[in-house]
Formats: sequence, structure tokens, C-alpha cells
Amino acid sequence: MSEKVPQFMPKYMIGTEEQQKWIQKYFFCPRGLGFFEPGAVPMDNPVMSAFNIAKASYQIRPEVFNMDYLSKSLNLKKEEIIKRMKRLYDERLIMYVMTPPMQLIGYGLYYWVVKLKEGTSKEKKQALSEWFQNKDEICTGAEAEGDFDYFNGCHMRVLDNLIYDIFYRLRDLPEVEYVHTVPIRRAIRDLYTNMPDSLNDYREFFLDDETINRLAKMQDKMDLTDLRIFKALNTKRPMEEVYDFKVLHEISGLNPDEMLMGIKTVIENNRMLVPVFHFNTRKMGLKNRLFLIRLFQMTPSYRKAEIADEIATIPEFNVINEFTDSFYDIGAAAYADLTDTDALFEKINSFSEVEDVKVADFTREFRRFTCRLDAENGMWEECVLTDDFLSDITRKAMPAINLNINKEEEE
Repeated sequence: MSEKVPQFMPKYMIGTEEQQKWIQKYFFCPRGLGFFEPGAVPMDNPVMSAFNIAKASYQIRPEVFNMDYLSKSLNLKKEEIIKRMKRLYDERLIMYVMTPPMQLIGYGLYYWVVKLKEGTSKEKKQALSEWFQNKDEICTGAEAEGDFDYFNGCHMRVLDNLIYDIFYRLRDLPEVEYVHTVPIRRAIRDLYTNMPDSLNDYREFFLDDETINRLAKMQDKMDLTDLRIFKALNTKRPMEEVYDFKVLHEISGLNPDEMLMGIKTVIENNRMLVPVFHFNTRKMGLKNRLFLIRLFQMTPSYRKAEIADEIATIPEFNVINEFTDSFYDIGAAAYADLTDTDALFEKINSFSEVEDVKVADFTREFRRFTCRLDAENGMWEECVLTDDFLSDITRKAMPAINLNINKEEEE
């Protein structure tokens, strides 16, 4: 493979010295599904202690976060920040969540799109939404209106388990027109924060002051000071400035220096975890508009990755994923109420490789990662991290999804 590439040939040609060189610019190489890399650590590993204690305590002890940093950066008293954080949580407006690079710790990360048949009643759709809400194997998921009706995700070690547990059961519903799988090759951005698979600006938070000011004026749940606290909590900084390790020690009795060293290694060095605060979009009246982008099928993988990276330079997108083995290649979402989504649509279509774009607005989000968002059911932040380790769901008889809305019919 010592052949040099003639100027008239495409980049990264097989058989030349450029072969697959494009992969090397990424921290984690774009890859298949369900990789398990040495160095991946489970959530109960001691190096995760700082996050785990903060996640379990911030609801009543917001001071697990570094109030010295927050007070200085916001020019607010610590007591005011703590008071506001408690209120925001008590009113189910904020939640502390995290995402790891699932495809490095043994899971495939499979999202899927559901389209219902025209004429499906609102009651039937509501019944299916409740089934999705209560299905613990579903992590991030949402009901939508537009070109499709649902966009849900599951992490599974074995693809057959997902097919048997969910896809076959959905396929048997007469109301379902199609289910399309969109496996994640690279999770680039979520909740305005660049994830481990981003090419540049890892952990950078892209919700800017202009957008925050606009958001403060359009709803009455979080005022400008609340939103400034929210932004400061998500702003990229060294882990020493994220948590107060003295408070974490006070709660747990664990060595603060060891906790700091562990969490710095996991987050800053190894990119194995990204914690971030989420706000309750439903209470705040926000609708996330998702663009599902289909490229022409002959677009090379390197170019597909480049397009995803170019879309990631647009800060208005709060979610960006690159898909694989799917009808769709890239997903990008922006809040329709906060940005000019028509202009974003035009930017997407400006790429000559784009064949088609499907668009839908999220009307209800079920979970963020594995944390439930249905505060109205008293389930805010309830979390079940499912794992199909050593499971063979194909051997089980899975009950049909029941969308009956007539009690007499059910009986």
C-alpha cells in the first residue's frame, strides 16, 4: 500500500497510503456495534464514585457541586444558588444525567423510528406512548408529530434480543406502518454538549447567552438567573471545579483525592462518561425538531463522517448523531421555538450528498438516557439500567402489545 493517490482520484482510496487514514483523526475510531474495549469500566467501579455520589445526592444537597466556582462565575451568593437548585429540582425542571460511549462498553446503541398508519386514533397512539413510557429497555425516547411518530433508543448487547423484544411486537400491531432501525455509529452531541465521539470541542456546551435570554422571555418556569445557573453547571471545566470533593467525602467517607483522580481519568482522559444537566422541555413548552438525514447511498463513509462533523459546527443543534446500517445517515435536532429551523433545514439541504430529510417535532419525551421524565406520574428521574447480558429473549414467548382502549373489549 505504498501507492500515492493521483490528484484526480478521490481521497482515502483503498490500496493507497491514504487508505482509511480518515479514521485516525477521531479519539475513538468510527466503528461497528457492540464493541467492548479494554479499559472500559462499569458504573460501580470506584473511579465512578464522585459521579455516583453526586447523582444520588444533588436532589437535597446541591452543594455536591463546586459552589466556589459557581458563585464566582455567576456573581451570586452560594446560598442563592443552592436555594434555586433545590427549587428547580423540586419542581421537576432539572435532572442530572450522564451518557457513556455505549459502543465501547459492550452494547450496541440502537435507535428506531416508528411511523403509524394514517387514520390511527389519538387514543391508540396514547396507549402506545404509555407502553413505550413503561418499557424499561427503552432509554432515550420521544413521541413525535410530523413525518414519523416515535424516535426511541435501546442499548442491547445482542441485536436479536432487541428484534424479538420490541421490533417483532411492534410489527404485529395493525396501526404500525413501519419500524426503521437507526443504529448509532457516533453520538456526537446531546443536550447541547459534545459527546466522546465528537471530532472537536469534547464536553463543550453550546447553549449561548443569546438563546438563554430568548428562552427566559418565552416561558415562566426558569428565569434568567435559573438559566444562567443551568448553563454554568454544564460549562466545560476541570473536574476540580465541577464537584466539591470535601462535600462528597462528608457524604460518603471516601478519600477525596482518590475520587478526584478517578473521575478525572474517566471523564477528562478516557472520555468514558459525560455528565450533564437536562431541563424539562415539556414543562417549558419546548419542542425539539429532529431532522433525519438520508444521504445518497454511494456516499463514502469518510464523507458521511465529514458531513456529520460539519453539521456539528452549527451550535443551534442540541443533538447530533451519525447512524450506520440504516435508511438514514445522520440525525440532528434543534428546538423549534429557540432557533430558525427553516434556516437549519436549508443548511442541511445545501450538502449535495443529501437525498432526503424527514422532519418531526417531539411532543413528549419518555426518558433521557435511562432516567424517566414523566413527572406527572411521580416517576421523575426513576432509573432502570437494563442489561441483556447472558439473556436470550428469542427463547421467550413475548406478550403482544395491547392497545385496547375499550375496557369491555379488554375483558
